[in-house]
Amino acid sequence: MRNRVGLRPLALVVSLALLLQGCATLVGTVPFKYVPSLASGEPFSLRLGMEKLVDKRPDGDRSATESIPDVDEKVTAKLLEDLRSSQMFTAVDFPIQADKDDLILKGEIKRFYWKLTPSPIVFIPIINLLIYFGIPVHEAEGVATLRVQLVSSKTGQTIAEYEKTSTRTATFTLYNLKAGEAGSELADAFRDVAKQVKDSIVADGKAGRLAVRN
Repeated sequence: MRNRVGLRPLALVVSLALLLQGCATLVGTVPFKYVPSLASGEPFSLRLGMEKLVDKRPDGDRSATESIPDVDEKVTAKLLEDLRSSQMFTAVDFPIQADKDDLILKGEIKRFYWKLTPSPIVFIPIINLLIYFGIPVHEAEGVATLRVQLVSSKTGQTIAEYEKTSTRTATFTLYNLKAGEAGSELADAFRDVAKQVKDSIVADGKAGRLAVRN
């Protein structure tokens, strides 16, 4: 009987480990499903061209997003969609149209990852029984950082530069695990970074700092 009682906490640890392993896999499409925010203010009478963003993330970020092939292409495509849907410019071209575009947006992906971290309490026998009372069993974290520049297509001069970052976290109990949605925190962080970039562009435009010189 004692052996059976002693095995129960161990069985719980094993069961939770298997459960967390199943939930810890990033669903590669989720970070790119967010709904773009609306830009404030009137659209600029400027045409924007966009280059593919360069993936400059550390190795840890790359390991955490192995389920997403071609992160640079997917982040670029989503940001392109976001800018177009916001209707901030008369047109947003990709690839760039050198003879038509007034400004070129280029930049780097500095951070882009999602991870799920189990709570230490999960692996402590007896104490881990508290999870049945709603103690968090893991924390999800999504981080996105973009550094972008607006460059005059006529002169090649950098007109504006922005580095924006956002972190989104969420804790989950045994009763609110979100199977099939792994990565939503990264989607929220990405959406927020895109919004910050757009808000900065709008602010610079209103201040007259986006004037294009021939």
